[in-house]
Amino acid sequence: MRSGFFIAALGLVALSCTRHATLERAGEVHDASSPTVEVALVDAGDDAHGDAGLRPPLAGFPEQLELLEGTEKVGVVSVPLGARERRPVMIALHGGSEKPERACAAWRGVMDAYAFVVCPRGFGGRESALGWRTAADTSGRIERTLAAAKKVFGTWIVETSSYVLVGFSMGGSQVALVARSDPHRYRRIVVGDSAHDPAPANTFSPAWIGGGGERAIFLCTTSGCEPSLRAAARKVASNGAPARLNVAPTQVHGLSELAVQSMRRDWPWLVEGAEGWTTYAHADVTTPPGTTETFEPK
Repeated sequence: MRSGFFIAALGLVALSCTRHATLERAGEVHDASSPTVEVALVDAGDDAHGDAGLRPPLAGFPEQLELLEGTEKVGVVSVPLGARERRPVMIALHGGSEKPERACAAWRGVMDAYAFVVCPRGFGGRESALGWRTAADTSGRIERTLAAAKKVFGTWIVETSSYVLVGFSMGGSQVALVARSDPHRYRRIVVGDSAHDPAPANTFSPAWIGGGGERAIFLCTTSGCEPSLRAAARKVASNGAPARLNVAPTQVHGLSELAVQSMRRDWPWLVEGAEGWTTYAHADVTTPPGTTETFEPK
């Protein structure tokens, strides 16, 4: 088994974000300087788990990095610092007029910083007005951001045929559209508070489940989204896959800390048995806020 280290100095724009496991405000991002980052790419040999427990802990990075394709910003990635084995990738889509940095920060908190969270940058010329267009355009942005992350982290990333896909608001609507167009690739999904555009969440499930969709969570952060997303969860179950409705105890449309903590209750169920998540161990959360409704296939 090879154990060589290849050190590449990469000039990357580094961004640091808060650690949400320590219950700071979700989505609060602080800019940092742009250091030169040294990346250790380790050859995992033939071990399917990437020499689990034998690698030095993944270090030398901030919690969040800007990802570049040439000189173009394509998104950011949240880094599972301290990992000693390869980790999976999940994809997170930000909301309209939001930033990928905030999406990465919140979802990092949901899953205890276990996976690489790849957060593509949406369409738009201004940072404060980013959004999404078609499922095909979004899929292209995902691919570019994913390729940039793999270029940096190499064999630290578990190669899987499917990815967990999550999104909030406009990003949540895109999750439904992208999952419908490529269900085998996105079998586990979270549609967050997309009541502003209920059609995608309420129509995607037959094609998604027919193509291999396995589990879905619908997240509400305001009471206004409950009727449409409850109906969407019921449709997923009626089409043959289990679903959950997570209702966070907020009336604020956003991935606040309460929403992050509420989602932590259902995350282990979402990734149970998913590719790349076999070593995931969920940190106990004492009386997480919010409620969960379950919908099982008949």
